[in-house]
Amino acid sequence: MIEAKDVVKTFRGGAFAHRCAVEAVRGVSLALEEGRTYALVGESGSGKTTLTHLLTGLLAPDSGSVTLDGRAIAASPARERFRAVQLVLQDGKSALDPRVNVGRSIAEPMINLGICAKKEAMRRAALLLRAVDMPEDAFHRKPAELSGGEQKRVCIARALSVQPRCIIFDETTAGLDVVRRRQALDLVRSLQRERRFAALFVTHDLVVARYMADTLWVMKDGAIVDTLERPFSSQSIHHPYTALLMSEADLGITAP
Repeated sequence: MIEAKDVVKTFRGGAFAHRCAVEAVRGVSLALEEGRTYALVGESGSGKTTLTHLLTGLLAPDSGSVTLDGRAIAASPARERFRAVQLVLQDGKSALDPRVNVGRSIAEPMINLGICAKKEAMRRAALLLRAVDMPEDAFHRKPAELSGGEQKRVCIARALSVQPRCIIFDETTAGLDVVRRRQALDLVRSLQRERRFAALFVTHDLVVARYMADTLWVMKDGAIVDTLERPFSSQSIHHPYTALLMSEADLGITAP
């Protein structure tokens, strides 16, 4: 579905731009398939956010390619990209219009993309709220009336509204306590199994990545330095940075 091949993205800035080039993504290759769950792990500044923007088509690579069904994703119409790939961000509050109630916020993408008429969109929005375990009365609330965890559930429901083929969760569980984090991850797992979208978790948290992913990519200094497949045997580790991450995480934990 989505495939990146030898992707490079460099940012330049300042009066001496040629001297200030930063290679944010260096020769990354990976593929996302519907029905599978992936994790991209790395510290801040490793290139995760830039790679996420490349995978969603918000940025075009300087070299290499990122394709959706064989077509350059950045060159695809914005509506087509939005329908295929959804991004759920860390801060649910800032992602929601504070002036619009929850039901309308979920329904708007369906209306704007012409998926269905307003009445049907509102009906589907109510069903999606139920699917993410939100109470019925949340439909008429404003985002400020919800907890942080509830806001993230609304963002997940809105992402699901356009029936995407891929959802990228960018630090979506950050800021949640252990119980709510586990609930959010189990909810996504259940929805993903039911709806068969590709799920990519972009995170600094190895425990979350290990709990969710079939395939785990470790990113450092703009490059993928390790690719691990479940059950993530230590024998498959090739890079010292991955070994360090593993040593810092309690790998006896099977659930976050």
